[in-house]
Amino acid sequence: MPARISSLPFMRAYAMVALGILLIALALDSVLLWLLPQPESPHERQYGASVAMVEILLMEQGATPESVRERYAQLSASVEATLGMPVMLYEESELEGQEALLEPLPGDGIASFRDADGNTLLYHRLPSGQVLALGPLPEQGSRQGIETAVIVSYYLLVALFLFFWIRPFYRDLSLLRVAASRFGRDDFSTRVELESNSGIYPVAQSFNKMAGRIQYLVTAHRDLSNAVAHELRTPLARFKFSMEMLGKTQDETRVRDYLSAMKNDVQELETLIDEMLNYAKLSEDNLQLQRHSLALNAWLERQMKPYADSPITVHLQLQHWDEGRQVSFNPDMMARALHNVLRNSLRYARSQVLVTGIIEPGQASIRVCDDGPGIDEAFHESIFEPFARLDTSRDRQSGGYGLGLAIARRILQRHGGSIHVEHNTPSGACFVLRWPYN
Repeated sequence: MPARISSLPFMRAYAMVALGILLIALALDSVLLWLLPQPESPHERQYGASVAMVEILLMEQGATPESVRERYAQLSASVEATLGMPVMLYEESELEGQEALLEPLPGDGIASFRDADGNTLLYHRLPSGQVLALGPLPEQGSRQGIETAVIVSYYLLVALFLFFWIRPFYRDLSLLRVAASRFGRDDFSTRVELESNSGIYPVAQSFNKMAGRIQYLVTAHRDLSNAVAHELRTPLARFKFSMEMLGKTQDETRVRDYLSAMKNDVQELETLIDEMLNYAKLSEDNLQLQRHSLALNAWLERQMKPYADSPITVHLQLQHWDEGRQVSFNPDMMARALHNVLRNSLRYARSQVLVTGIIEPGQASIRVCDDGPGIDEAFHESIFEPFARLDTSRDRQSGGYGLGLAIARRILQRHGGSIHVEHNTPSGACFVLRWPYN
């Protein structure tokens, strides 16, 4: 089944780019509206105040054509200097035959026209019947040129925005590429260190988890291979020795002894291989764990039956138990873990082993305590490693391959729980198997 890829980082990045481009477009659109005259604000509206001022000055001494002409003669030079454009006063008789100019003129409004040279002029009919003309108007620049400049600015700003947005991605991806290259050269300690606000931070986290997992597997594989080679060497050496001695003796009794020893060595190798295969199986990530809800007390009682005739007394004690409450776990795997721990405790106990089942809110635990010599605190963690050996009185060469506790830990990890060892009072060791059952 292909892995599901979260679309959240992509959607967040896409939304950021889209929002940035939208904000740039809105900002430049506002600049364009401010720079360019809009259809609602043509030259007539832009110069309406100037036309009104000239009209007031010309009509100051009356609305008769004579007084208007007299005021125009007096003020035309100063008005043109103030407005920065020519000002003309026409009699209607001077505009006879120019119906295209006179007809559009409103009674008190302004109309604009273009002459043969493309210059814009404004015309306004005065109450005296005369026509006031302003122009040619000053050139205000090319609208097309302004629009082009705004469009070019838009693309430049978008490019700048994308540069500053993509640059951190490129930098972080470069770090990830370098880390992947170093990891490919067997530098399994390589990790990618990124800020939590990085766009590829989830990718870096996944890489680091993968790197940690691979580093653990490679290290475990190397250690396991070395340990397996050591463990296999001993029975193979004994088997080889028995074969050599078998060919040199004619004594039937000794022949039977050597054959029996070879059979035991083969059985030991088979058992060791089975243990290693079980340990390797429990290390697989795709191992499916089937849980069942069982009554813990009844299950523990069944598991204790094989030890009824044991030379070391095995006591079963249940605490904090409600008869109606059940615990969820895989009974076969948990039984294997419990028996591995029990066999280890029986190997070192002096007189008894106490097994206690405890149910607490949300979790269950089993305590296996012996009265043996105990385990030094320095070895409380290492004893759960494959083929662990203790150079103490607790290791009396009494059997086992050092895989039992390692398998028990794997089983508890598969249940989402843990196993650890504590000191027992007054002497001995207590192994605590704990897992959540909800």
